[in-house]
Amino acid sequence: MGLLDWMKLGAGAIVGGALMAAPAYFYGRQEAAEAAKIEAAKNALNRIEKLEKNNANFRRLSDRDRCLVFMRDSGLPERECE
Repeated sequence: MGLLDWMKLGAGAIVGGALMAAPAYFYGRQEAAEAAKIEAAKNALNRIEKLEKNNANFRRLSDRDRCLVFMRDSGLPERECE
């Protein structure tokens, strides 16, 4: 094998490795994003529970309005309150 063949083989190995690593990288990013959403929802739920205990105006809100406060506070889509 000549030098050019070895270079092609090396380039193919690099490309192949990158192709194999790409799905794991994107899956990891997606998993991290989901974990961040879950953590934001937990934090929002804790704040909502405190509001329910300490804020009479919040306790008077309808279920939908409470849901909207929760969704806005956690950065989740408001359409889930429908």
